[in-house]
Amino acid sequence: MLTPKTLARTTGAGLVTAAAGWLLADHPGHRLTGVGLILAGLAIGAVPLWWRFRSTGSAGLIGRWDRHGRRNAGTASRLDIWRTSSPWAMRRKAAVIRPSLALLPWWRAWREPLHSFAVPLAKAGVQTVWTSGEESTLRIGIPGTGKTAELANRVIDAPGGVVTTSTATDLYDLTAPLRRKAGPVQVFNPGGLGGLTSSLRWSPLSGCTDPATAARRAADLIGPIDSQGAEGARWAAQARRVLAVWLHAAALGEYRLADVAGWVADPDTAREAILTALKTSPRAAEMRQAATQSIDMSARTRDGVMLAMAPALAWLTLPAAAEVGDPDPDAQVFTVDELTDRRGALYLLGDDDGTVGPLVAALVAEIAHQARRTAAGRPGGRLDPGLAFVLDEVALVCPTPLDRWMAELRKRSITIHAACQGLGQLRERWGDDGASMILNSAAAVLVYGGCKDAKDLRAFADLAGEREETTHTRGADGRVTGSSTRRVPVIAPAMLAGLPNFHALLIRRGMRVALVRTPIVWKRRDVRRAAKPAAARPVKAGRRKPSPKPRPAGDVRTVRAAA
Repeated sequence: MLTPKTLARTTGAGLVTAAAGWLLADHPGHRLTGVGLILAGLAIGAVPLWWRFRSTGSAGLIGRWDRHGRRNAGTASRLDIWRTSSPWAMRRKAAVIRPSLALLPWWRAWREPLHSFAVPLAKAGVQTVWTSGEESTLRIGIPGTGKTAELANRVIDAPGGVVTTSTATDLYDLTAPLRRKAGPVQVFNPGGLGGLTSSLRWSPLSGCTDPATAARRAADLIGPIDSQGAEGARWAAQARRVLAVWLHAAALGEYRLADVAGWVADPDTAREAILTALKTSPRAAEMRQAATQSIDMSARTRDGVMLAMAPALAWLTLPAAAEVGDPDPDAQVFTVDELTDRRGALYLLGDDDGTVGPLVAALVAEIAHQARRTAAGRPGGRLDPGLAFVLDEVALVCPTPLDRWMAELRKRSITIHAACQGLGQLRERWGDDGASMILNSAAAVLVYGGCKDAKDLRAFADLAGEREETTHTRGADGRVTGSSTRRVPVIAPAMLAGLPNFHALLIRRGMRVALVRTPIVWKRRDVRRAAKPAAARPVKAGRRKPSPKPRPAGDVRTVRAAA
Protein backbone atom coordinates (compact mmCIF):
# COMPACT_ATOMS: atom_id res chain seq x y z
CA MET A 1 0.00 0.00 0.00
CA LEU A 2 1.23 3.48 -0.83
CA THR A 3 1.62 5.50 2.33
CA PRO A 4 1.22 9.31 2.40
CA LYS A 5 5.00 9.65 2.75
CA THR A 6 5.57 7.44 -0.32
CA LEU A 7 3.03 9.42 -2.32
CA ALA A 8 4.75 12.68 -1.40
CA ARG A 9 8.14 11.32 -2.46
CA THR A 10 6.65 10.10 -5.74
CA THR A 11 5.25 13.53 -6.47
CA GLY A 12 8.60 15.14 -5.72
CA ALA A 13 10.45 12.70 -7.98
CA GLY A 14 8.00 13.41 -10.80
CA LEU A 15 8.49 17.16 -10.47
CA VAL A 16 12.29 16.84 -10.47
CA THR A 17 12.22 14.62 -13.55
CA ALA A 18 9.92 16.99 -15.42
CA ALA A 19 12.12 19.98 -14.48
CA ALA A 20 15.24 18.19 -15.78
CA GLY A 21 13.47 17.39 -19.04
CA TRP A 22 12.44 21.02 -19.40
CA LEU A 23 16.06 22.12 -19.13
CA LEU A 24 17.25 19.52 -21.67
CA ALA A 25 14.53 20.46 -24.13
CA ASP A 26 16.22 23.87 -24.62
CA HIS A 27 19.26 22.19 -26.25
CA PRO A 28 18.72 21.13 -29.90
CA GLY A 29 20.72 17.92 -29.49
CA HIS A 30 18.78 16.77 -26.42
CA ARG A 31 15.30 18.02 -27.28
CA LEU A 32 13.85 14.55 -27.81
CA THR A 33 15.36 13.32 -24.53
CA GLY A 34 14.00 16.35 -22.71
CA VAL A 35 10.49 15.79 -24.04
CA GLY A 36 10.70 12.16 -22.91
CA LEU A 37 11.79 13.19 -19.41
CA ILE A 38 8.93 15.70 -19.20
CA LEU A 39 6.40 13.05 -20.12
CA ALA A 40 7.96 10.57 -17.71
CA GLY A 41 7.93 13.14 -14.90
CA LEU A 42 4.29 13.96 -15.51
CA ALA A 43 3.45 10.27 -15.48
CA ILE A 44 5.33 9.71 -12.22
CA GLY A 45 3.72 12.78 -10.65
CA ALA A 46 0.27 11.58 -11.69
CA VAL A 47 0.60 8.39 -9.65
CA PRO A 48 -0.49 10.03 -6.33
CA LEU A 49 -3.38 11.73 -8.13
CA TRP A 50 -4.46 8.41 -9.64
CA TRP A 51 -4.09 6.70 -6.29
CA ARG A 52 -6.34 9.23 -4.62
CA PHE A 53 -9.07 9.23 -7.23
CA ARG A 54 -9.11 5.44 -7.49
CA SER A 55 -10.35 5.48 -3.86
CA THR A 56 -13.32 7.76 -4.32
CA GLY A 57 -15.83 4.98 -3.71
CA SER A 58 -17.30 4.05 -0.35
CA ALA A 59 -14.56 1.54 0.42
CA GLY A 60 -11.82 4.06 -0.37
CA LEU A 61 -13.52 6.79 1.65
CA ILE A 62 -13.92 4.54 4.70
CA GLY A 63 -10.31 3.45 4.33
CA ARG A 64 -9.07 7.03 4.34
CA TRP A 65 -11.17 7.85 7.42
CA ASP A 66 -9.79 4.79 9.17
CA ARG A 67 -6.19 5.72 8.35
CA HIS A 68 -6.85 9.28 9.50
CA GLY A 69 -8.24 7.97 12.78
CA ARG A 70 -5.21 5.76 13.36
CA ARG A 71 -2.87 8.70 12.88
CA ASN A 72 -4.67 10.65 15.68
CA ALA A 73 -5.46 7.76 18.04
CA GLY A 74 -9.11 7.99 17.04
CA THR A 75 -9.53 11.61 18.20
CA ALA A 76 -10.08 14.85 16.33
CA SER A 77 -6.97 16.36 14.77
CA ARG A 78 -6.18 20.06 14.77
CA LEU A 79 -7.33 20.19 11.16
CA ASP A 80 -10.68 18.61 12.12
CA ILE A 81 -11.26 21.22 14.82
CA TRP A 82 -10.20 24.04 12.52
CA ARG A 83 -12.48 22.78 9.74
CA THR A 84 -15.62 22.42 11.88
CA SER A 85 -15.25 24.63 14.96
CA SER A 86 -12.79 27.43 14.25
CA PRO A 87 -13.58 31.14 13.83
CA TRP A 88 -13.12 30.63 10.07
CA ALA A 89 -15.75 27.87 10.07
CA MET A 90 -18.14 30.08 12.02
CA ARG A 91 -17.70 33.03 9.66
CA ARG A 92 -18.54 30.85 6.67
CA LYS A 93 -22.06 30.40 8.12
CA ALA A 94 -22.46 33.94 9.49
CA ALA A 95 -24.68 35.23 6.66
CA VAL A 96 -27.09 32.31 7.17
CA ILE A 97 -27.28 32.68 10.95
CA ARG A 98 -27.66 36.46 10.76
CA PRO A 99 -29.39 37.39 7.47
CA SER A 100 -28.55 41.08 7.95
CA LEU A 101 -24.88 40.28 7.29
CA ALA A 102 -25.73 39.06 3.79
CA LEU A 103 -26.65 42.65 2.87
CA LEU A 104 -23.15 43.94 3.72
CA PRO A 105 -20.08 43.79 1.50
CA TRP A 106 -18.04 40.69 2.23
CA TRP A 107 -15.15 42.63 3.80
CA ARG A 108 -17.53 44.35 6.24
CA ALA A 109 -19.32 41.10 7.06
CA TRP A 110 -16.00 39.42 7.88
CA ARG A 111 -15.13 42.31 10.20
CA GLU A 112 -18.29 41.70 12.26
CA PRO A 113 -17.38 40.59 15.81
CA LEU A 114 -17.30 36.81 16.07
CA HIS A 115 -19.32 36.85 19.31
CA SER A 116 -22.30 38.32 17.45
CA PHE A 117 -23.08 34.96 15.79
CA ALA A 118 -20.96 32.34 17.61
CA VAL A 119 -19.91 31.44 21.15
CA PRO A 120 -16.81 29.62 22.47
CA LEU A 121 -17.59 26.21 23.95
CA ALA A 122 -14.35 24.68 25.25
CA LYS A 123 -10.60 24.36 24.77
CA ALA A 124 -9.03 21.39 22.98
CA GLY A 125 -5.34 21.87 23.66
CA VAL A 126 -4.57 25.40 22.46
CA GLN A 127 -7.55 25.52 20.09
CA THR A 128 -10.91 27.02 20.98
CA VAL A 129 -13.95 25.02 19.93
CA TRP A 130 -16.74 27.34 18.77
CA THR A 131 -20.42 26.72 18.13
CA SER A 132 -22.56 28.87 15.87
CA GLY A 133 -25.75 30.70 16.73
CA GLU A 134 -27.90 27.87 15.35
CA GLU A 135 -26.22 24.91 17.07
CA SER A 136 -27.75 23.54 20.27
CA THR A 137 -25.61 21.84 22.90
CA LEU A 138 -26.11 19.35 25.73
CA ARG A 139 -24.16 18.77 28.94
CA ILE A 140 -24.31 15.48 30.87
CA GLY A 141 -22.68 15.10 34.25
CA ILE A 142 -23.27 14.65 37.95
CA PRO A 143 -23.44 17.73 40.22
CA GLY A 144 -20.13 19.41 40.98
CA THR A 145 -18.27 18.50 37.79
CA GLY A 146 -18.45 21.95 36.18
CA LYS A 147 -21.70 22.05 34.18
CA THR A 148 -23.01 25.25 35.74
CA ALA A 149 -19.58 26.89 35.63
CA GLU A 150 -19.55 26.30 31.87
CA LEU A 151 -23.24 26.99 31.30
CA ALA A 152 -22.97 30.45 32.85
CA ASN A 153 -20.66 31.44 30.02
CA ARG A 154 -23.48 30.72 27.56
CA VAL A 155 -25.62 33.28 29.40
CA ILE A 156 -22.92 35.95 29.33
CA ASP A 157 -21.80 35.32 25.74
CA ALA A 158 -25.27 34.97 24.18
CA PRO A 159 -25.29 37.28 21.12
CA GLY A 160 -28.94 38.24 21.60
CA GLY A 161 -31.58 37.65 24.23
CA VAL A 162 -31.33 34.79 26.70
CA VAL A 163 -33.77 32.77 28.81
CA THR A 164 -32.20 30.74 31.59
CA THR A 165 -33.60 28.27 34.12
CA SER A 166 -32.00 26.90 37.26
CA THR A 167 -32.75 25.33 40.63
CA ALA A 168 -30.45 27.79 42.44
CA THR A 169 -29.51 31.45 42.30
CA ASP A 170 -25.90 30.87 41.26
CA LEU A 171 -26.49 31.55 37.54
CA TYR A 172 -28.26 34.78 38.42
CA ASP A 173 -25.54 35.89 40.83
CA LEU A 174 -22.75 35.21 38.33
CA THR A 175 -24.27 36.58 35.15
CA ALA A 176 -26.95 39.18 35.94
CA PRO A 177 -24.48 42.08 36.53
CA LEU A 178 -23.02 41.60 33.05
CA ARG A 179 -26.35 40.96 31.33
CA ARG A 180 -27.68 44.28 32.68
CA LYS A 181 -25.05 46.01 30.54
CA ALA A 182 -26.49 44.36 27.42
CA GLY A 183 -30.20 44.81 28.05
CA PRO A 184 -33.08 44.61 30.55
CA VAL A 185 -33.07 41.80 33.14
CA GLN A 186 -36.20 40.19 34.60
CA VAL A 187 -36.69 37.48 37.22
CA PHE A 188 -39.51 34.94 37.50
CA ASN A 189 -39.06 33.15 40.82
CA PRO A 190 -42.16 31.09 41.67
CA GLY A 191 -40.14 28.93 44.07
CA GLY A 192 -39.05 31.92 46.15
CA LEU A 193 -35.39 30.85 45.98
CA GLY A 194 -32.76 33.02 47.62
CA GLY A 195 -35.23 35.72 48.51
CA LEU A 196 -35.07 37.13 44.96
CA THR A 197 -38.12 39.21 44.13
CA SER A 198 -39.96 38.35 40.93
CA SER A 199 -40.11 41.30 38.58
CA LEU A 200 -42.39 39.40 36.19
CA ARG A 201 -45.86 38.01 36.82
CA TRP A 202 -47.51 35.79 34.25
CA SER A 203 -50.57 33.55 34.32
CA PRO A 204 -51.03 30.46 32.14
CA LEU A 205 -54.57 31.75 31.52
CA SER A 206 -53.12 34.59 29.43
CA GLY A 207 -54.47 34.28 25.88
CA CYS A 208 -56.67 31.25 26.65
CA THR A 209 -59.77 33.01 25.30
CA ASP A 210 -58.50 31.48 22.05
CA PRO A 211 -59.27 27.71 22.03
CA ALA A 212 -56.01 26.91 20.23
CA THR A 213 -53.96 28.76 22.85
CA ALA A 214 -55.86 26.96 25.63
CA ALA A 215 -55.06 23.58 24.06
CA ARG A 216 -51.39 24.49 23.72
CA ARG A 217 -51.23 25.79 27.30
CA ALA A 218 -52.82 22.61 28.66
CA ALA A 219 -50.20 20.50 26.87
CA ASP A 220 -47.43 22.70 28.32
CA LEU A 221 -48.77 22.33 31.87
CA ILE A 222 -49.30 18.56 31.66
CA GLY A 223 -45.85 18.08 30.13
CA PRO A 224 -44.40 15.19 28.10
CA ILE A 225 -46.48 12.02 28.23
CA ASP A 226 -44.30 9.58 26.27
CA SER A 227 -42.44 8.42 29.38
CA GLN A 228 -45.55 7.65 31.46
CA GLY A 229 -46.27 4.22 30.00
CA ALA A 230 -49.35 3.18 28.04
CA GLU A 231 -51.78 3.61 30.94
CA GLY A 232 -50.29 6.90 32.14
CA ALA A 233 -50.14 8.31 28.61
CA ARG A 234 -53.84 7.53 28.12
CA TRP A 235 -54.84 9.41 31.28
CA ALA A 236 -52.51 12.30 30.46
CA ALA A 237 -53.92 12.65 26.93
CA GLN A 238 -57.46 12.86 28.31
CA ALA A 239 -56.30 15.30 30.99
CA ARG A 240 -54.91 17.58 28.28
CA ARG A 241 -58.26 17.72 26.50
CA VAL A 242 -60.22 18.40 29.68
CA LEU A 243 -57.79 21.00 31.01
CA ALA A 244 -57.82 22.81 27.65
CA VAL A 245 -61.61 23.22 27.84
CA TRP A 246 -61.51 24.35 31.45
CA LEU A 247 -58.72 26.87 30.86
CA HIS A 248 -60.74 28.27 27.96
CA ALA A 249 -63.81 28.57 30.21
CA ALA A 250 -61.80 30.23 33.00
CA ALA A 251 -60.35 32.81 30.61
CA LEU A 252 -63.75 33.63 29.14
CA GLY A 253 -65.40 33.84 32.56
CA GLU A 254 -62.52 35.93 34.02
CA TYR A 255 -61.79 33.31 36.66
CA ARG A 256 -58.40 32.62 38.24
CA LEU A 257 -56.32 29.46 38.16
CA ALA A 258 -57.22 28.93 41.80
CA ASP A 259 -60.80 28.53 40.60
CA VAL A 260 -59.67 25.95 38.05
CA ALA A 261 -57.93 24.02 40.83
CA GLY A 262 -61.23 24.06 42.72
CA TRP A 263 -63.01 22.70 39.65
CA VAL A 264 -60.53 19.82 39.56
CA ALA A 265 -61.33 19.02 43.20
CA ASP A 266 -65.12 19.10 42.68
CA PRO A 267 -66.21 19.00 39.01
CA ASP A 268 -69.93 18.62 39.80
CA THR A 269 -70.08 21.93 41.63
CA ALA A 270 -68.23 23.64 38.77
CA ARG A 271 -70.71 22.53 36.06
CA GLU A 272 -72.78 25.69 35.97
CA ALA A 273 -69.78 28.07 36.03
CA ILE A 274 -67.99 26.22 33.20
CA LEU A 275 -71.03 25.89 30.92
CA THR A 276 -72.05 29.51 31.47
CA ALA A 277 -68.59 30.84 30.65
CA LEU A 278 -68.40 28.78 27.44
CA LYS A 279 -71.51 30.46 26.01
CA THR A 280 -69.27 33.29 24.72
CA SER A 281 -66.72 30.95 23.15
CA PRO A 282 -66.12 31.25 19.38
CA ARG A 283 -66.79 27.49 19.31
CA ALA A 284 -69.51 27.46 21.95
CA ALA A 285 -71.35 24.32 20.86
CA GLU A 286 -68.26 22.12 20.62
CA MET A 287 -66.76 23.46 23.83
CA ARG A 288 -69.95 23.06 25.87
CA GLN A 289 -70.33 19.50 24.62
CA ALA A 290 -66.72 18.69 25.54
CA ALA A 291 -67.19 20.28 28.98
CA THR A 292 -70.35 18.24 29.60
CA GLN A 293 -68.58 15.03 28.64
CA SER A 294 -65.66 15.84 30.94
CA ILE A 295 -67.99 16.27 33.91
CA ASP A 296 -70.42 13.42 33.17
CA MET A 297 -67.83 10.70 32.51
CA SER A 298 -67.83 7.67 34.78
CA ALA A 299 -66.53 8.13 38.32
CA ARG A 300 -63.48 5.88 37.75
CA THR A 301 -62.52 7.61 34.50
CA ARG A 302 -63.06 11.07 35.94
CA ASP A 303 -60.93 10.27 38.99
CA GLY A 304 -58.09 9.11 36.73
CA VAL A 305 -58.28 12.26 34.63
CA MET A 306 -58.41 14.54 37.66
CA LEU A 307 -55.37 12.79 39.17
CA ALA A 308 -53.48 13.36 35.91
CA MET A 309 -54.45 17.06 35.96
CA ALA A 310 -53.56 17.68 39.60
CA PRO A 311 -49.72 17.93 39.22
CA ALA A 312 -50.15 20.63 36.56
CA LEU A 313 -51.78 22.91 39.18
CA ALA A 314 -50.04 21.69 42.34
CA TRP A 315 -47.83 24.79 42.41
CA LEU A 316 -50.87 26.88 43.38
CA THR A 317 -50.47 25.57 46.93
CA LEU A 318 -47.17 27.51 47.23
CA PRO A 319 -47.78 31.16 48.18
CA ALA A 320 -44.80 32.48 46.21
CA ALA A 321 -45.81 30.56 43.09
CA ALA A 322 -49.46 31.57 43.34
CA GLU A 323 -48.44 35.22 43.67
CA VAL A 324 -46.44 35.30 40.43
CA GLY A 325 -48.29 32.58 38.47
CA ASP A 326 -51.90 33.46 39.31
CA PRO A 327 -51.83 37.27 39.49
CA ASP A 328 -54.64 39.78 39.19
CA PRO A 329 -56.22 40.04 35.73
CA ASP A 330 -54.49 43.39 35.12
CA ALA A 331 -51.01 41.89 35.70
CA GLN A 332 -48.18 42.37 33.24
CA VAL A 333 -48.63 40.59 29.88
CA PHE A 334 -45.38 38.99 28.76
CA THR A 335 -43.98 39.59 25.27
CA VAL A 336 -40.65 38.55 23.80
CA ASP A 337 -39.82 42.01 22.42
CA GLU A 338 -37.39 42.74 25.24
CA LEU A 339 -35.59 39.48 24.52
CA THR A 340 -35.48 39.59 20.73
CA ASP A 341 -35.05 43.32 20.12
CA ARG A 342 -33.29 44.61 23.24
CA ARG A 343 -31.00 41.68 24.14
CA GLY A 344 -32.86 41.15 27.39
CA ALA A 345 -32.37 38.34 29.90
CA LEU A 346 -35.05 36.42 31.77
CA TYR A 347 -34.13 34.26 34.77
CA LEU A 348 -36.59 31.53 35.74
CA LEU A 349 -35.91 29.85 39.07
CA GLY A 350 -37.54 26.53 39.95
CA ASP A 351 -37.31 24.13 42.87
CA ASP A 352 -35.60 20.80 43.44
CA ASP A 353 -38.76 18.69 43.70
CA GLY A 354 -40.28 19.95 40.45
CA THR A 355 -43.49 21.34 41.96
CA VAL A 356 -43.26 24.62 40.04
CA GLY A 357 -41.91 22.84 36.95
CA PRO A 358 -45.23 22.95 35.04
CA LEU A 359 -45.53 26.72 35.56
CA VAL A 360 -41.94 27.39 34.45
CA ALA A 361 -42.33 25.02 31.49
CA ALA A 362 -45.51 26.78 30.38
CA LEU A 363 -43.78 30.18 30.44
CA VAL A 364 -40.75 28.89 28.53
CA ALA A 365 -43.06 27.28 25.97
CA GLU A 366 -44.91 30.58 25.55
CA ILE A 367 -41.61 32.38 24.95
CA ALA A 368 -40.58 29.77 22.38
CA HIS A 369 -43.96 30.08 20.65
CA GLN A 370 -43.81 33.87 20.44
CA ALA A 371 -40.16 33.81 19.35
CA ARG A 372 -40.96 31.30 16.60
CA ARG A 373 -43.77 33.51 15.29
CA THR A 374 -41.59 36.61 15.49
CA ALA A 375 -38.78 34.89 13.58
CA ALA A 376 -41.15 33.77 10.83
CA GLY A 377 -41.80 37.41 9.95
CA ARG A 378 -38.13 38.44 9.90
CA PRO A 379 -35.74 38.26 6.89
CA GLY A 380 -34.66 34.70 6.30
CA GLY A 381 -37.19 33.46 8.84
CA ARG A 382 -34.64 33.95 11.63
CA LEU A 383 -34.13 36.14 14.67
CA ASP A 384 -31.22 38.53 14.18
CA PRO A 385 -29.45 38.29 16.58
CA GLY A 386 -30.70 34.96 17.84
CA LEU A 387 -32.32 33.89 21.10
CA ALA A 388 -30.68 31.42 23.50
CA PHE A 389 -32.41 29.11 25.98
CA VAL A 390 -29.93 28.15 28.72
CA LEU A 391 -31.69 25.37 30.61
CA ASP A 392 -29.84 24.12 33.68
CA GLU A 393 -31.33 20.99 35.29
CA VAL A 394 -33.75 20.89 32.38
CA ALA A 395 -35.49 17.67 33.45
CA LEU A 396 -36.41 19.12 36.86
CA VAL A 397 -37.12 22.79 36.22
CA CYS A 398 -38.34 22.87 32.64
CA PRO A 399 -40.11 19.71 31.35
CA THR A 400 -40.72 21.18 27.89
CA PRO A 401 -40.87 19.23 24.58
CA LEU A 402 -37.09 19.45 24.35
CA ASP A 403 -36.89 16.53 21.92
CA ARG A 404 -38.81 18.52 19.29
CA TRP A 405 -37.38 21.93 20.09
CA MET A 406 -33.73 20.99 19.60
CA ALA A 407 -34.53 19.76 16.10
CA GLU A 408 -36.93 22.52 15.01
CA LEU A 409 -35.89 25.83 16.58
CA ARG A 410 -32.38 25.95 15.10
CA LYS A 411 -33.76 27.08 11.72
CA ARG A 412 -35.10 30.18 13.51
CA SER A 413 -31.72 30.98 15.13
CA ILE A 414 -33.16 29.90 18.48
CA THR A 415 -30.59 27.74 20.25
CA ILE A 416 -30.90 25.52 23.31
CA HIS A 417 -28.05 24.90 25.75
CA ALA A 418 -29.27 22.27 28.18
CA ALA A 419 -27.73 20.43 31.13
CA CYS A 420 -28.85 17.27 32.91
CA GLN A 421 -27.39 14.78 35.37
CA GLY A 422 -27.46 11.69 33.14
CA LEU A 423 -29.15 9.78 30.36
CA GLY A 424 -31.44 8.14 32.90
CA GLN A 425 -32.86 11.56 33.77
CA LEU A 426 -33.59 12.22 30.09
CA ARG A 427 -35.26 8.83 29.67
CA GLU A 428 -37.38 9.31 32.77
CA ARG A 429 -38.73 12.63 31.55
CA TRP A 430 -38.93 12.15 27.76
CA GLY A 431 -38.83 8.38 27.33
CA ASP A 432 -36.29 6.32 25.39
CA ASP A 433 -37.22 7.76 21.99
CA GLY A 434 -37.27 11.34 23.29
CA ALA A 435 -33.87 10.95 24.95
CA SER A 436 -32.44 9.58 21.70
CA MET A 437 -33.84 12.53 19.75
CA ILE A 438 -32.31 15.00 22.21
CA LEU A 439 -28.89 13.36 21.86
CA ASN A 440 -29.14 13.22 18.07
CA SER A 441 -30.29 16.83 17.72
CA ALA A 442 -27.51 18.33 19.85
CA ALA A 443 -24.68 19.61 17.66
CA ALA A 444 -22.24 19.20 20.56
CA VAL A 445 -22.49 16.99 23.65
CA LEU A 446 -20.19 17.48 26.65
CA VAL A 447 -19.89 14.35 28.79
CA TYR A 448 -18.38 15.10 32.20
CA GLY A 449 -16.78 12.57 34.52
CA GLY A 450 -18.17 11.03 37.66
CA CYS A 451 -20.86 8.87 36.05
CA LYS A 452 -21.17 5.43 37.63
CA ASP A 453 -23.74 3.89 35.29
CA ALA A 454 -21.82 1.26 33.31
CA LYS A 455 -24.44 1.18 30.55
CA ASP A 456 -24.22 4.92 29.90
CA LEU A 457 -20.43 4.87 30.06
CA ARG A 458 -20.27 2.08 27.48
CA ALA A 459 -22.68 3.99 25.24
CA PHE A 460 -20.45 7.07 25.18
CA ALA A 461 -17.32 4.92 24.77
CA ASP A 462 -18.93 3.30 21.71
CA LEU A 463 -19.66 6.73 20.24
CA ALA A 464 -15.99 7.65 20.68
CA GLY A 465 -14.97 4.73 18.43
CA GLU A 466 -11.81 2.64 18.47
CA ARG A 467 -8.09 3.12 17.99
CA GLU A 468 -5.12 0.85 17.34
CA GLU A 469 -2.87 -0.04 20.26
CA THR A 470 0.51 -1.74 19.90
CA THR A 471 1.21 -4.64 22.27
CA HIS A 472 4.60 -6.31 22.80
CA THR A 473 5.39 -9.95 23.44
CA ARG A 474 8.27 -10.58 25.85
CA GLY A 475 10.36 -13.64 26.39
CA ALA A 476 11.41 -15.26 29.64
CA ASP A 477 14.33 -12.83 29.94
CA GLY A 478 12.00 -9.82 29.59
CA ARG A 479 13.15 -8.85 26.12
CA VAL A 480 10.65 -7.92 23.43
CA THR A 481 10.32 -10.82 21.01
CA GLY A 482 7.47 -9.50 18.91
CA SER A 483 4.72 -6.92 18.61
CA SER A 484 1.18 -6.76 17.31
CA THR A 485 -1.72 -4.33 17.17
CA ARG A 486 -5.22 -4.59 18.54
CA ARG A 487 -8.34 -2.43 18.45
CA VAL A 488 -9.27 -0.81 21.75
CA PRO A 489 -11.76 1.95 22.67
CA VAL A 490 -10.56 5.52 22.16
CA ILE A 491 -11.52 6.17 25.77
CA ALA A 492 -12.33 3.33 28.16
CA PRO A 493 -15.47 3.64 30.32
CA ALA A 494 -13.33 3.75 33.47
CA MET A 495 -11.24 6.58 32.02
CA LEU A 496 -14.37 8.50 31.10
CA ALA A 497 -15.80 8.05 34.60
CA GLY A 498 -12.55 9.36 36.09
CA LEU A 499 -12.28 12.61 34.15
CA PRO A 500 -11.36 15.48 36.49
CA ASN A 501 -13.70 18.38 37.08
CA PHE A 502 -14.00 20.96 34.29
CA HIS A 503 -12.88 18.35 31.72
CA ALA A 504 -15.26 16.59 29.35
CA LEU A 505 -15.49 14.33 26.34
CA LEU A 506 -16.72 16.40 23.40
CA ILE A 507 -18.89 14.63 20.83
CA ARG A 508 -19.17 17.23 18.06
CA ARG A 509 -21.06 17.02 14.80
CA GLY A 510 -18.73 16.66 11.81
CA MET A 511 -15.59 15.58 13.64
CA ARG A 512 -14.19 12.86 15.87
CA VAL A 513 -14.32 13.10 19.63
CA ALA A 514 -11.92 15.22 21.67
CA LEU A 515 -11.06 15.71 25.32
CA VAL A 516 -11.61 19.36 26.20
CA ARG A 517 -11.36 21.77 29.11
CA THR A 518 -14.55 23.66 29.78
CA PRO A 519 -14.40 27.32 30.86
CA ILE A 520 -14.88 28.32 34.50
CA VAL A 521 -17.05 31.39 34.71
CA TRP A 522 -15.69 32.83 37.96
CA LYS A 523 -12.18 32.96 36.46
CA ARG A 524 -13.32 35.37 33.75
CA ARG A 525 -11.94 38.86 34.16
CA ASP A 526 -15.27 40.55 33.44
CA VAL A 527 -17.06 38.39 36.03
CA ARG A 528 -14.46 39.11 38.70
CA ARG A 529 -14.62 42.81 37.98
CA ALA A 530 -18.43 42.87 38.09
CA ALA A 531 -18.45 41.00 41.41
CA LYS A 532 -15.89 43.32 42.99
CA PRO A 533 -17.39 45.99 45.25
CA ALA A 534 -17.39 49.42 43.66
CA ALA A 535 -15.28 50.89 46.47
CA ALA A 536 -12.44 48.45 45.66
CA ARG A 537 -12.25 49.35 41.97
CA PRO A 538 -9.53 51.73 40.78
CA VAL A 539 -10.66 55.26 39.94
CA LYS A 540 -9.29 57.00 36.88
CA ALA A 541 -7.57 60.35 37.35
CA GLY A 542 -9.82 63.35 37.05
CA ARG A 543 -12.95 61.46 38.10
CA ARG A 544 -14.72 61.56 41.40
CA LYS A 545 -14.69 58.31 43.31
CA PRO A 546 -18.18 56.77 43.12
CA SER A 547 -20.14 56.13 46.24
CA PRO A 548 -20.00 52.56 47.55
CA LYS A 549 -22.69 50.26 46.19
CA PRO A 550 -24.26 47.39 48.10
CA ARG A 551 -22.65 43.98 47.72
CA PRO A 552 -24.16 41.83 44.92
CA ALA A 553 -26.80 39.26 45.83
CA GLY A 554 -24.26 36.44 45.48
CA ASP A 555 -20.51 36.69 45.76
CA VAL A 556 -18.45 34.73 43.26
CA ARG A 557 -16.64 32.92 46.04
CA THR A 558 -19.88 31.73 47.61
CA VAL A 559 -21.29 30.16 44.44
CA ARG A 560 -18.26 28.15 43.34
CA ALA A 561 -19.24 25.12 45.36
CA ALA A 562 -22.79 25.16 44.01
CA ALA A 563 -21.56 25.44 40.42
